[in-house]
Amino acid sequence: MKARNIEPTQMHYACMVDLLGRACLMEDAVRLIDNLPMIPDANIWGALLGACRIHGNIELASWAAEHLFKLKPQHSGYYILLANMYAEAGKWDEANRVRELMKSKGARKSPACSWVQTNDQVHGFVAGEKMENLALGSWQA
Repeated sequence: MKARNIEPTQMHYACMVDLLGRACLMEDAVRLIDNLPMIPDANIWGALLGACRIHGNIELASWAAEHLFKLKPQHSGYYILLANMYAEAGKWDEANRVRELMKSKGARKSPACSWVQTNDQVHGFVAGEKMENLALGSWQA
């Protein structure tokens, strides 16, 4: 069988960073990112941030998040993840700083939503709503 020349893409590298990170090989993941033949995209930095969350590496998470905040300033998930890491470590000033940065960038967390089917109707509920003011309403199934 003849080998094929496969040119690695950003997603290939993101998978490698994720695998290395999950294996707690953080230095290897960073070395891979530093030596990429391309500028890392949000998938690569997100993989590193996720690995940092798993292993509680706040310093490296902050570095990854800085890149993510530049690449996707309106993506609330990155801010929330970093802020939660700081809060879990008892670094409340840093957590509040990240939340303020999120607000200043206009990033908003989407409200939680639930769907319930009773008989032949589906009811939608959004977090924070009052029972008399359901925004999603009911539909026939």
